[in-house]
Amino acid sequence: MKLEALFTVKQNKLFSAKDDSAVNPADFEKVIVKWSEVELSDEVYNEELLANLRDNLKALEAQNKFAILIPEIDKTFETSDQKEAFINAMNHTARRVKDCVSVAGFELPSKLLEAKIQGDFIDTLAKKHAQYVYFAGKSDVEAFNLAENLSSYNVVIQ
Repeated sequence: MKLEALFTVKQNKLFSAKDDSAVNPADFEKVIVKWSEVELSDEVYNEELLANLRDNLKALEAQNKFAILIPEIDKTFETSDQKEAFINAMNHTARRVKDCVSVAGFELPSKLLEAKIQGDFIDTLAKKHAQYVYFAGKSDVEAFNLAENLSSYNVVIQ
């Protein structure tokens, strides 16, 4: 099931795809998704947690509200295998909430930006979830010199 994009990004700002009006992402619910709670051990995912997440996102949808999923990298994130495991865990999370219209997208964690693998993260999720928008902190974008790198993606810089 592929959802239509409800939001677009122009010059790193968020707009409604329906009427092209500006949208303030500060109005969205922020939902923290801890990596350690999603992936209990190597490629073993907490399906109960993800089912509860889906239920909560469906409740927001019923209220016509939107959410930004905020991945928290709370496990060792140094090797390429660990970075790939994180991306896979968040991709699995996206699959479990794929029918939730309330999900505007994902925030790009600082550690992901610092490792400069945000493209891998976005490209992986976009294969099945092209409707998502991504959010990055302005201070991180500046600190890691990523403005040009992010210009080819749907990233809201806030």
